[in-house]
Amino acid sequence: MFSVLYIDDDTPLLEIGKVFLERSGFLHVQTVISGKNALELLQKESFDVIISDYEMPEMDGLQLLKEVRSRYPRIPFIIFTGRGREEVVIEALNSGASFYLQKGGDPTSQFAELIHMAEKAITHFQATSELEKKNEELSSLNEELASIEEELRQNLYEMNIQSKILHESEERYRLVMEATSDGIWDLDLKSKKAFFSDWYYKMIGYEPGEFEGSYDNWRTLVHPDDISRAESEVSYSITHPGAEFNVEFRIKTKQGFYRWIHGRGRVVSWDSDGNAVRMVGSHIDITDRKRIEDALLVSEEKYRILADKSRDLIFLLKIPEIIYEYISPSVKNLTGYSQDEFYQSPELLKHCIAPSFQDFFEKAFDDLIQGNIPDEYEFQIITKSGEIKWVNQRNTPIYDDGNRLTGLQGIVTDITERKMNEEIIREAMKKYEILFNNVPSGIVVTDESGKIIEANQDAAKILQVTRDELITRGITRPEWSIFSQDGTPIINDDSSIITNLKVGRGLSGIELGVQNPYGHLAWIVATSSNLNIKGYGSIISFQDIGEQKRTSQALSMVNKKLSLLTSITRHDVKNSLTALKGFLYLLSENMKDAGDKELVQKITSIAGDITRKIDFTSAYQKIGAENPEWQNLSAIIGSISLNGVQFSHDVSGIEIFADQMLGIVFENLIQNSVMHGEIVTHIDLKIVNDGQNLVLVFEDNGVGIPSSEKEMIFERGYGKNTGFGLFLIREILAITGLSIKENGIPGKGVRFEITVPQGVYRTIME
Repeated sequence: MFSVLYIDDDTPLLEIGKVFLERSGFLHVQTVISGKNALELLQKESFDVIISDYEMPEMDGLQLLKEVRSRYPRIPFIIFTGRGREEVVIEALNSGASFYLQKGGDPTSQFAELIHMAEKAITHFQATSELEKKNEELSSLNEELASIEEELRQNLYEMNIQSKILHESEERYRLVMEATSDGIWDLDLKSKKAFFSDWYYKMIGYEPGEFEGSYDNWRTLVHPDDISRAESEVSYSITHPGAEFNVEFRIKTKQGFYRWIHGRGRVVSWDSDGNAVRMVGSHIDITDRKRIEDALLVSEEKYRILADKSRDLIFLLKIPEIIYEYISPSVKNLTGYSQDEFYQSPELLKHCIAPSFQDFFEKAFDDLIQGNIPDEYEFQIITKSGEIKWVNQRNTPIYDDGNRLTGLQGIVTDITERKMNEEIIREAMKKYEILFNNVPSGIVVTDESGKIIEANQDAAKILQVTRDELITRGITRPEWSIFSQDGTPIINDDSSIITNLKVGRGLSGIELGVQNPYGHLAWIVATSSNLNIKGYGSIISFQDIGEQKRTSQALSMVNKKLSLLTSITRHDVKNSLTALKGFLYLLSENMKDAGDKELVQKITSIAGDITRKIDFTSAYQKIGAENPEWQNLSAIIGSISLNGVQFSHDVSGIEIFADQMLGIVFENLIQNSVMHGEIVTHIDLKIVNDGQNLVLVFEDNGVGIPSSEKEMIFERGYGKNTGFGLFLIREILAITGLSIKENGIPGKGVRFEITVPQGVYRTIME
């Protein structure tokens, strides 16, 4: 059973540590809570190993280690702490610590590692003690051998006895070397022959005695990059009596890879001339420790590179000293001040705070000292050049084993651009709200499911409900009624026009009647567009056309009455003209005088002209009599009689919003080509898009139109017959903003271009 002195100012950790250590079955643990108590107990009792925390009040673990080494230089000492800085590890090992173990992680595996270290430290200590005792014995024995050499001439019997004693002593020495887990070696400096312990061989993958023990064999195993330094240390200890060598190097294993070795040794024997003849020492495998150190260095290097390259400012502030342990180079770009300026003057940060945030920062700084640290906050700074910037600071506090705040790690990001964008967005939102609430149209916004999520006051006013009711309850409830343009009720289902409006399927100029639950009927013209924004469906704008609807209905009634009157009048006049022409015919039959007959023919011609003008009024009356509507060009062309002329076209999928007499346009164009083109056998209709407008190009292969007549052909009364055809075409097209012109080459056929403005045409799937 080995005795353990365990020191830690954390009582619960002492208790659980004592339990785990004593469960090993070979350790007996006494605990104290301070270095001072430990020194007092060491004066009274002896221990096989000491385990101590690093950070403790009054005396930390390193101070205790140094004090123990000054009083008890050989007792094993293990540092067991949560503090893991590299400089602490190095100082502990340089001060004589046997091992260093950092707290944290799974307690079972951690205390198992601690037990293993304690066992190894005790074993090593005992082996070293035995070795030193043996060295002392060997030194004494050498002195004895010197006297024995004088006595051999006198008493061979006594020599044999001493030889037997020497043999027994060497056997004990061998047993000591084999008992330790370190590689023990014993080198004869004259012959270069050496003894290597069994563990020495096993440590590098060989069976004991697998190769001859010698200096040369050791040298061949040492890494080429390390041999010069290792031999230099050995040579120094040989030439300087009393000097020990202490060196780390790599040695090649049987498997071909290298392990790190901590080699220690010294000269223990000299010849009569004072030349060193024998060295002893040990090899300790420190590969695992080296890997940990290398990993730590790599990790720290990666962190340093990341911090140095970061566009954000990264800092580590020591508390309560308020000293920067690290601040990244990006501080220059952010503040205009260099790293050195902040290292030399930590108070510089307060100088950078904008005046409007001084009070805020002072309070935040006081809270920091008190340990009240927010995760992040935003404030303004003034750079060295006087520029004002917005920054966001994210904080991570650092605590020691006693849960005391010892540092602050932070990341500071320049958010000036984001703040400016937020301000732009706020201004845009204000303008949007002003526009949304003051535009003289009803506007509602829906979500992706079609539910109304926003509405302006005009929308509520037109529909004669409150804005809140419109948003919270919508207009698709059973108590609302929706009517199409002709007054037919619309059933609200997934395919209805209401659903298409709500999800923004690009509908424009949809006339609807909307009757609210209180019986008020509003006639509106609605247009919807998809917003293509997550969480939003469409924006629907609509205008109140109730007054326009009533005026239109009244005007339609007047037009019907006028149309009826003119139709009756036209019918009666045409009947009278027919009778007049009949009487004129009868009169001319009985006339003998040529002059009288010529006079009757002129009267008959005038009567015919009156008939044609009455026919024109009938056709012209129909223009604009009905509301314009979307018309399919393919259907219109397909319904026209072509009189044997070949007609090619490619207008599939095109609809035009025009007067309902649009078919008369193409019918008259075809008739004009047949009547006046003289040799027309082929007509072609094609589409040209000039980037905004749609242009319908009508061409034939007839004689064409003389350049001097190209403008006159659209005048009323011009032409070989009535002269009303092209005049009517232009009037029909003008109802919805379409225009027509002729720019064909005389002698090569006509070329009419009908220009359809954007918004008056659309493409559909056929």
